Amino acid sequence: MRLVTVFVLLLVLLGTVRAAGEDTVKLPYLVVSDGPVRVAVRRIDRRATPLTVGDRVQLELTVRHPRAIEVSAPFIERADDFVVTDQKRTIRYQGDTVLEVYQLTMAVFAVGEAKLPPFLVTYRDVSGLVASASDSLALTVKSVLPDKMEDINDLNPQVEFPNLLPLWVFLGALAGLGLVFLLWRFFFRRPEKEGAVVTLTPWEEAEQALARIPVAEWLGSGQLKRYYYTVSEIVKRYLTRRFGFPAVDQTSSEILREMRTRRLPGVERFGAFFLNADLVKYAKFVPPAPERLLDEVRALIALTIPEEQPVLAEELKQGKGG
Repeated sequence: MRLVTVFVLLLVLLGTVRAAGEDTVKLPYLVVSDGPVRVAVRRIDRRATPLTVGDRVQLELTVRHPRAIEVSAPFIERADDFVVTDQKRTIRYQGDTVLEVYQLTMAVFAVGEAKLPPFLVTYRDVSGLVASASDSLALTVKSVLPDKMEDINDLNPQVEFPNLLPLWVFLGALAGLGLVFLLWRFFFRRPEKEGAVVTLTPWEEAEQALARIPVAEWLGSGQLKRYYYTVSEIVKRYLTRRFGFPAVDQTSSEILREMRTRRLPGVERFGAFFLNADLVKYAKFVPPAPERLLDEVRALIALTIPEEQPVLAEELKQGKGG
């Protein structure tokens, strides 16, 4: 399962870490250099010609740790200019030491002197969650565009008269408007005849969904990932309905970027929530008090409830929802 999470962590998990650099969200781990876990990376392809944008680079990533220590899959905090396209993993044992070797193929999209960020591996010691980091690799990438470029494409040929394209565009737009009208009549006019359907507000819907979660059962049976995944989906659904952007289809970093753009309240607290949820789902992070998660989410929802709902907001802050 850890092998599968390498690619997921590179693209999803630590996009939230990038947002942490812009806000005051703290990472839940500390990078140490003298711990029992060692991470090393080296380039193993023998490519003699210079790299260009989109070229593949072959890397060998080695994670060495004692058998008694369980480590996470390797990940990169920020990989804007690099994408993992293939990976293989082997494990060897040397006495009480475990040697995990990853063969990675990465595509490079930077131009100039590019620097591959260090790979990180997290584990727990007496001080809590810590991380060991590899060295970074420097790569030189040349542009594929010629130095002197005058014209890319020839001129399009002249359109022969009569040109019927504007007519077809007009008829297509007219047909589209007719279809929209029919759909509106079907979905929005029918309830007036059949009886109005009561629609819950976003915060009422979220509270009902939170109240249905069997917290004691899931935590008692060790279903921590299921618990955090379900709660994070409820929060995404709430943000989608409350503010009208597609949070249900976005990553944590995309949601926080949208919230900052719209200047929504509680961005830092939402960022801390999504970071912890992603670490639980993808990096085996165990938070100190998972049973308090629902109260924390209710407090987040209370931050964004309209001002005309003061009583409901106060109940959510005090954890009295449902």
